[in-house]
Amino acid sequence: MPEPNPTRPPALAILLQLRWPLFLALCCLVPFFVSDVWVQMLVFVTLFALLGLGLNVVVGFAGLLDLGYVAFFAAGAYTMGLLTSPGSPIDANLDFWLILPLGILIASGVGLLLGLPVLPLRGDYLAIVTLGFGEIIRLFLINRDDLTRGSQGLSAIPRPELLGIEIDNFTRWYYFVIAAAVLVGFCTTRLRDSRIGRAWEAIREDEDVAAAMGVNTTKYKLLAFATGAAIGGLGGVIYASFIGFISPAAFSLQVSIDVLAIVIIGGMGSTPGVILGSLILVGVPRILQFRETSDFLANLGWLRETLNAIIGGLDAITPGSIGRLPPTETWGAQLADDTRFIIFGALLVLVMVLRPSGLWPSTRRRLEFAHDEPPAPAAAP
Repeated sequence: MPEPNPTRPPALAILLQLRWPLFLALCCLVPFFVSDVWVQMLVFVTLFALLGLGLNVVVGFAGLLDLGYVAFFAAGAYTMGLLTSPGSPIDANLDFWLILPLGILIASGVGLLLGLPVLPLRGDYLAIVTLGFGEIIRLFLINRDDLTRGSQGLSAIPRPELLGIEIDNFTRWYYFVIAAAVLVGFCTTRLRDSRIGRAWEAIREDEDVAAAMGVNTTKYKLLAFATGAAIGGLGGVIYASFIGFISPAAFSLQVSIDVLAIVIIGGMGSTPGVILGSLILVGVPRILQFRETSDFLANLGWLRETLNAIIGGLDAITPGSIGRLPPTETWGAQLADDTRFIIFGALLVLVMVLRPSGLWPSTRRRLEFAHDEPPAPAAAP
């Protein structure tokens, strides 16, 4: 636990100590002040934050670049779908709370299956192999019509019950996903501060030096893959039950890219950074599609004209045409649909240039990227 700062005001110190309980209380009060559409958006934001916390273990803690994280997400979702959907050939009609640990266990096994052959690989080679693994899982789900029903997917997946209350509306789902995310965040934070977390950070900094210092790199790399995969499987089980329908189209490479972007932009190794990254990359595009946002943007015609004038000036000095912003009545939705990937790319470039450690990096990562100014040369006598 860090030593108290004597120069910090007592009120501020108390506020910093209570920041997480206050943030959690604020999250719990949100459904009382917004409509169901906003609550639904927050469910997806929290779900992607949960997935980001899982990938953060692999990428942020252990430094293993994984582009196939969607495979673990799909493993948990299809475990739920295959064992509960009436259209499944192996429908066992099991309860959600029995399938949840099973889905986590199967996803963790898939993580070990991926981790074993990629142990000698690093950097770009690891990214390419994990990318191929994610595509293999997606193609497997499409081609095994007898098991997964292929592109038709699995429907009528039941919702869970907790203490006799069915989780059947957005508000209940929101609190359920918040509870899952809080549990995952607590566990990953404790892992980061434990001996396992220190071993992961040693592997991230320099795997050869870590091995020379006695760290069992094989063991801890497999543990990182299994832990991240287990959290991805948890997210998959929750997603399948929340949506009620799954198909291979929902588990494309884009999901892995989105979760990885959340971790990088928010700050690798940082739990608050993952939450912030999910709010920006998942919440903002959805907020732009809301009617309230479109009505608000429709009143900003002057901003659109100013931006179009700037774009026109750039067109005059650059070859080709950049284009113009859409009419104010529809530019919110079009910005969310048509330019989402441009926003992703621009954010990645800006973060890598201006804040290479992320928008909200962990303390250790921030210190790693800090550059001390060289001392001034001593004056000649």
